[in-house]
Amino acid sequence: MSGIKGIVLLTRLNFVEHHYGKDGLKTFFDKMDVDKESPLFQPIMISKDYSEDILSNMDKVLLNEFFEGNLKRFYELGVWNTKHLMPTYFQIYIDEKNPGGFIEQMARLRPYLIGLGEMSVSAIESNEYFVLINYGQEFPESARLSELGFLEEGLRLCGAKEVKSKIEEKDETSVEYKIKWK
Repeated sequence: MSGIKGIVLLTRLNFVEHHYGKDGLKTFFDKMDVDKESPLFQPIMISKDYSEDILSNMDKVLLNEFFEGNLKRFYELGVWNTKHLMPTYFQIYIDEKNPGGFIEQMARLRPYLIGLGEMSVSAIESNEYFVLINYGQEFPESARLSELGFLEEGLRLCGAKEVKSKIEEKDETSVEYKIKWK
């Protein structure tokens, strides 16, 4: 997954620090399988591209050391990230209670916020969309779950009720959802 934006890495670090404190963050870095020359030990720039290996390594440590092997916790991480990032990037859609506008804007901003791959959306109805995320290469389930958590919680913050998503198609490089709400 070459080209992961720094903001993705920073949100994981912020999550660890928020939930596990400074000691948890120290443990996190101690468990990382990277040398001291790694970009993780330099200032991380939010819009700079970083290697997928860093994200994979971070997610492995999160899964094994903090999430007790529960992969579904990455969905919770995505939900938590939403509450911290939405006001910065999507406040107008929250104020307008415009979930459709949010999901369409997310497709446009995804290259700048997440990096790798592409996202396209197609409205079926004003409250129902097809969302295709093509990562362009194999992707870890942790990335898919955290991104889905972000999308669903983003819709909720924009006024959507009873958000439901269903995987329509999934292969090793892409996933398509049907997402609807009331």
